[in-house]
Amino acid sequence: MKSFRIILAFFSSFIILTILTLSACSSPLKQATVYENDDKIKMLSRVDGEDICLYIDGKWDKGFRFGVNLGATTAGHHPGELSPSYDDYRRWFAGMDDLGIHSLRVYTILPPHFYKALVDHNKDASNKLWLIQGIWSPEEELISQQDAYLPEITDKFHREIALAVKAVYGLGEIPRVPGKASGIYNTNVAPYLMAWMLGSEWDPFMVDKTNQNHPDKKQFNGQYFSTTAEASPFEAWLAQSLDILADAETRQGWQHPLSFVNWVTTDPLSHPDEPFEQEDLVSVDPLHITPSSKWEAGYFAAYHIYPYYPDSLRYQKDYLDYLNKDGQKDPYEAYLLELKEKHSGIPLLVAEFGVPSSRGMAHRGPLERNQGMHNEKEQGQMIVSMFKAMKNANLAGGIVFSWQDEWFKHTWNTMSLEIPSERRPMWLNRLTNEENFGLVAVEPGKSARIYLDGKVADWKRINAAEKTTGGDKLKLMASSDEAYLYLAIENPTGWNWNEEELLIAFDNQPGGNKFLTVPAVSFDQGAEFLLSIKDQDEANLMVASAYDQHSYLYGRVLKMIPFDQSLIQENNGIFLPWKLCLSRELYLPASKKTIPFEEIEIGKLFHGNSHPASPGFNSLSDYYCGEKLIEFRIPWMMLGFTDPSTHQVWAYPHRQNLGEFSATTSPSLNIQLLCIKPDNSQIAYKGEVLSYQWKDWDMPSFHERYKESYYILKSFLSKGRN
Repeated sequence: MKSFRIILAFFSSFIILTILTLSACSSPLKQATVYENDDKIKMLSRVDGEDICLYIDGKWDKGFRFGVNLGATTAGHHPGELSPSYDDYRRWFAGMDDLGIHSLRVYTILPPHFYKALVDHNKDASNKLWLIQGIWSPEEELISQQDAYLPEITDKFHREIALAVKAVYGLGEIPRVPGKASGIYNTNVAPYLMAWMLGSEWDPFMVDKTNQNHPDKKQFNGQYFSTTAEASPFEAWLAQSLDILADAETRQGWQHPLSFVNWVTTDPLSHPDEPFEQEDLVSVDPLHITPSSKWEAGYFAAYHIYPYYPDSLRYQKDYLDYLNKDGQKDPYEAYLLELKEKHSGIPLLVAEFGVPSSRGMAHRGPLERNQGMHNEKEQGQMIVSMFKAMKNANLAGGIVFSWQDEWFKHTWNTMSLEIPSERRPMWLNRLTNEENFGLVAVEPGKSARIYLDGKVADWKRINAAEKTTGGDKLKLMASSDEAYLYLAIENPTGWNWNEEELLIAFDNQPGGNKFLTVPAVSFDQGAEFLLSIKDQDEANLMVASAYDQHSYLYGRVLKMIPFDQSLIQENNGIFLPWKLCLSRELYLPASKKTIPFEEIEIGKLFHGNSHPASPGFNSLSDYYCGEKLIEFRIPWMMLGFTDPSTHQVWAYPHRQNLGEFSATTSPSLNIQLLCIKPDNSQIAYKGEVLSYQWKDWDMPSFHERYKESYYILKSFLSKGRN
């Protein structure tokens, strides 16, 4: 098997040399002073002890490195389309510079104009942006085949390493492959490269299976990287990949610090109260890989660490009991300190962290650092608090996720209702937390059209073809964009919540409840959803029981919550709270405790002003009560839409095969407004059904806006960047 490793290493090096030899001359670049060692190897970044240092003004600068992760796409596109333009990158880099960060990380090779844009920005900028270049591993093949040592997987990864070096050093053409960057690379960004980061979050079952399949491959001894005696076969595979990258860099006359991506799931710590086996199944230990004296740029550990995942971060007692220097509990900082102690002697960088400013939520975390349902102010405050925790733990740096919102993303508790899934990039699903991590909001429309502020001016500016109006005593208006349905109700005499309660019935397909049991109210058409507004402090969106995806999936199908068979009867007059699941029932093995099923009521609406310039701005706002005007913006999925761009809604679940969700076309959304007296539930007003229609779209319009979190982070960095 030793001979096999020698052959594999030779073949991989041959791939690197072949690709790098077929290169064009890189363009001249105005550079700062460059450090050269005795072997004439250039360096502008290197590891010194537990720090990542930058060579600035002729000396090595230590300091905490603030960074941001940058995605590869824009709204309306999948990542493989690599849609951002040169101008997009120049605009984003200027925004990053103004924010005050040191570095940006990308996950894979990007098109040639990305690297040109970075160099052009840095030529003019007073503070340079340093690139952390990621090299994507064959993630799908690793997960499906469960063995990193399969030649087709190893060869593919090593070819990707060679192509990444080619892109960074501007060494010529990368051939076109669907879903990947290609073109003529003639810009050398090595003088602005901080580090390399190999791979992605490693599937624990794949790591474990690789180790089981190859017990004789625990050792690797390369020119630049080797394994220790304690290394696993998978760690040896990583060491070889690092060695190949180091060799390719050195051949270009440069060295930069190297790392591989890791995450809490495969950290080298023990988590006795982790309820899921796979989250503490196997370790990938960076200290089982060591650089040789020939690799002067150094090596560091990089982890994705979110405050809400895995569950051990939420339930491990020593984390929960930890007090920071301000006397405040902080389980996140407690974990960082333990991880830092384990990685003594090398820099530890948090390569991904953050919380989303989404309307939906997927999981709870300690200190309310949940996976979603944060307004932008909370998002910014939590990002800053986690940066502070990293600095308190003496980490080398942190890279926040992410620069911009990403419409193509999905998450576990909404993905089954996004049908067809390939059209996710066409609309913004505010219930999907993964779409809303950005410091930059990517919002629908070429510009904002409607703000929830209780003023009718926005509605008057909207073209008549883009809104529908009805009603007599109470005027009802409807409009929409790629994220929301907007409603406005105008009452010329003003609102008196002591004497009136509003009900709005929504009908998205045939069927539904034609009446409400309590209070006893009838509708002219069957309703899938019902919105009740009692005052500015209480508004709830409810779902007809037979149409409710939550009770169907987690009650009838999975039997995780109580379920009454009467709920599947259509037109039964029962409306249920609109909920999302957050976690199934969990058992904590060390504590011997059972954590019950968790859910959250999404249908409880947030009152507030949605105008970013308003002192009362709340990015989570669903409605605003003015003196005579009430405005709403309701995320499409909250009204049953699986793809508003093609008028798709989820079909009645109980009509499908058990456990399946499917979509059906909704030609229009029928809306009926009622006003009842709260003391006796008598109907005071019943409007005619308003049929709202809109055109399909195949490419969304959108605009960017710096979130409140951007400015909060900017303020923090202005005090602590250096």
